Amino acid sequence: MTFSVQWTTMYGVVSIAQSTALGAYRQAERATQLGMRNVRIRFPDGNLVKVEDFRHPFDDAQSPDQG
Repeated sequence: MTFSVQWTTMYGVVSIAQSTALGAYRQAERATQLGMRNVRIRFPDGNLVKVEDFRHPFDDAQSPDQG
């Protein structure tokens, strides 16, 4: 399975392949922190999602239990 992270620059679209969902998430976070625009993650099945939509499962996994 290959995920890809893509964003828009003034020269066009940049795309970087990642072998795991976590790798794609981390790459998307780095691109966002560097000020890149339109950061998206493409799933192996071709679906393209905004990094904000992809972030929620990882946020839930990293937050401590409130119980």
